[in-house]
Amino acid sequence: MFRITLNRFDIDKSKLYYEYNTSSSDEQSLLRPVLNIIEKGIVPKEISTFSILFPCLTTNRINCSVLFRLYNSTTNHTTMIINLKFLKYCRIETTINQSVLSQFYNSNQIMDYLLIKESRHRDFTSITITTIFTYSLIIAFVVFLIVFCTAISLFCLYRLTTTNKTISNDLSHDNQDHPALPMSFDMTTFEDVSLYSCTQYDFTKTTDELLSSVTFADCTIDQNRVTLHEIIMEGRFGRLLHCSLNDSSTNISTQNIYGKTVNSSATSTQLNQMLHDCCLFATLKHSTINSPLGIIYKNELSPYPLIIYPYSNKGILKRFIIQNRTSPREQLLSTQELVYMAIHIAKGLHFLHRRKMLMKDIGTRNCL
Repeated sequence: MFRITLNRFDIDKSKLYYEYNTSSSDEQSLLRPVLNIIEKGIVPKEISTFSILFPCLTTNRINCSVLFRLYNSTTNHTTMIINLKFLKYCRIETTINQSVLSQFYNSNQIMDYLLIKESRHRDFTSITITTIFTYSLIIAFVVFLIVFCTAISLFCLYRLTTTNKTISNDLSHDNQDHPALPMSFDMTTFEDVSLYSCTQYDFTKTTDELLSSVTFADCTIDQNRVTLHEIIMEGRFGRLLHCSLNDSSTNISTQNIYGKTVNSSATSTQLNQMLHDCCLFATLKHSTINSPLGIIYKNELSPYPLIIYPYSNKGILKRFIIQNRTSPREQLLSTQELVYMAIHIAKGLHFLHRRKMLMKDIGTRNCL
């Protein structure tokens, strides 16, 4: 709304007429502005006011203008031109009453305005619903993600607590009387019967030629120094004996040993293979390999050579594990101890493989 003041006595004593027209830069967003006065008329003698109607269709900024032309009634000569320019900030409002619009627009313009207004309102409503739905999905996803991450964190914390509790329980059992792992062997008693000179093994010789050769002469242990006790384990072609080694000077038993030999079912090839293994393993020195200590050509229980190995207090690993199954619960082997045994076996195999040697018969029956 604006106010125009005219002093007609300063202009002319005759009547002064006016006419106006309006324009809008975007009639899709703002219809042509209208005034609440007629388009042509007489300029009033007194100060008067009029208002301008801006029928907006959307929320936007639109340039619009109102142009007044003042002229003399006699000469029709333009006396003054007033151009009013506006920058209208449109916002969505309630629909303008149709009776008000009918004062300034024809029926076609009014119908177009109402249709456009309704269409814009539907578009705005659909956009609003879509926006709300989109934001709802985003919020729901974020909430789900937070809940999921929290659940995963709690589960991991539970697993970690349970694992730590299990480990602490296993460690607490270390102070109890578990079966001891295979002990390290005392090799000092056998320093005088080293087999390290057996590296020059000749596979072309027969068993008798091999035993009578100089190769095994330095590896021999006197039969009188060894006492045979019982057979620990016997297979298809071989047997393992429990023996004891006597001191060479006092003939008193000083240390338990194992004796490995073949039985009557063995062939000369199998005997030759046993001697080959004896000679080969005697050259190996590793904490997880039970290398032979010496050889007895003949013994009171068998006419075949007897290979001497260090003794283990717990015996063969297979029997040790089987016997442990029937032990009291507090004395059962823990997972940590079983893994410890497996690691020792793996270290021994790794040592052999690095020397291009393949152990084809690995098993608990061949472990001490």
